[in-house]
Amino acid sequence: MYLYTHYFMDLRRPASRLEIVTIVLSALAVFFALLFGLGYVIAIPMRSGEPWMLGVTGLLLLFAAMPCLWIAQLQGRRREWLRRGGFPVQGRVVNSTCHVTVSYGSVGTRKRHPWTVLCEYRYEGQTYTVRSTYLWEEPAGSTARIFLDQDRPGQAWVDPGSLQYRGSM
Repeated sequence: MYLYTHYFMDLRRPASRLEIVTIVLSALAVFFALLFGLGYVIAIPMRSGEPWMLGVTGLLLLFAAMPCLWIAQLQGRRREWLRRGGFPVQGRVVNSTCHVTVSYGSVGTRKRHPWTVLCEYRYEGQTYTVRSTYLWEEPAGSTARIFLDQDRPGQAWVDPGSLQYRGSM
């Protein structure tokens, strides 16, 4: 059963590194396209090269962002499909990790680093693990609701709404 849903990335809270890369590449493509257009309206002094090179750079960045966007859309649709039609099970949070190498959406001098949790769940006598998408608040709970594909129980999604967070305890 395939449930078609529309998925759009949340620019404020990307769910993965791939979504962050897509946002950055798309923003750079738009920036270079605007510089290209501006180069024909006013004379932009360039040390070497021509203004059309800005347009080519923007197109190359756009072509690099397109497969990233396509893959991120597929992953988002899969998560949405699991959320709507997956089999819910109770999971146990095994580990939570702060990804300090990833910084996105800094507020003033405070940098925002995403968290992920590794959850363990049992289904039909087997034990499986699943890692959550990026969480933008520090998780604190020990249980999570997990939605899995009954045909492939290793394919699952951690519901971020079922987790408890440090600020809300």
